[in-house]
Amino acid sequence: MFKPLLSLQRVGKEFPARGTGKGLSYKAVNEVSLDICPGETVGLVGESGCGKSTLGYLVLNLLDLTSGEILFEGQNFANLNKDQQRALKSQIQIVFQDPQSSLNPRFKIEQIVEEPLRLNGWRDKQKRKERVRQLLDKVGLGEEYLARFPHELSGGQRQRVAIARAISLNPKLIVLDEPTSALDVSVQAQILNLLKKLQRDLNLAFLFISHNLAVVRHLSNKVAVMYFGRIIELADTNELFNNPLHPYTKVLLQSIPNINPEKPLLVEVEGEIPTLHKSPLGCSFHSRCSIANDLCREAGPELQFIKEGHWVSCNAMSRGRKE
Repeated sequence: MFKPLLSLQRVGKEFPARGTGKGLSYKAVNEVSLDICPGETVGLVGESGCGKSTLGYLVLNLLDLTSGEILFEGQNFANLNKDQQRALKSQIQIVFQDPQSSLNPRFKIEQIVEEPLRLNGWRDKQKRKERVRQLLDKVGLGEEYLARFPHELSGGQRQRVAIARAISLNPKLIVLDEPTSALDVSVQAQILNLLKKLQRDLNLAFLFISHNLAVVRHLSNKVAVMYFGRIIELADTNELFNNPLHPYTKVLLQSIPNINPEKPLLVEVEGEIPTLHKSPLGCSFHSRCSIANDLCREAGPELQFIKEGHWVSCNAMSRGRKE
């Protein structure tokens, strides 16, 4: 059994709630625990606003934790000084959703990919330039792209540049925040195949944040389903797609577009949707859940082990198992 490369331990993040009175806040991420092992891809899925990207920014140490701990190779970020944190940050990189907005339009491609090297102690200019050429080659771009600007590239080419920049310092973990959603379908497949190849060649671990379940299934080893700031189900990929247990996960999977004309494209869920300013007591999904009981309305469930490779956060299911 591999030791976790990254370990989130009851991680929480609160933000001030605007327009609700002084001192009030809402929990964007709530009591999240998750491990990522070397070379592994963990998919993080859920509706917009559920806290996926916020969790990614916490992993990157771009936001301060409200509660919990994040350990990278056993080291707690909070216990490190600035120099130690900077060294550790080079091991965790990100590829954003929109490559056009994540690349400096005033920089040439060579400067964009070279910048992390320059900022992290690569003093020899010739070695930096050689490294940039190697990186572009790894992502399928030739030397002719070195002198171009981002606006002269296609969306897929810009994302390849962003990936080259992300792997420049030989990181061990990359946060992929919807890395293909801004691309055409045919280009998406090329980028996904590139990511899988780089993962094999460089032994990279990925936290793959997406709302596209088909893409997550293609790339991930295990999948965490997030709802209203919490992980409500976690399982190996095949197990989750073949045997979803949480009612919300079942809704998500039933909403995947299907070519079968007899199957509806979207599954409607009745009940009141929780808001940031009106968080329900108990389980956050109980107002929309068909199997909710009294306990669901009173107590928030913990993520519980069900069987090998499968955890779920559901009071109704836990009660049924005990009975």
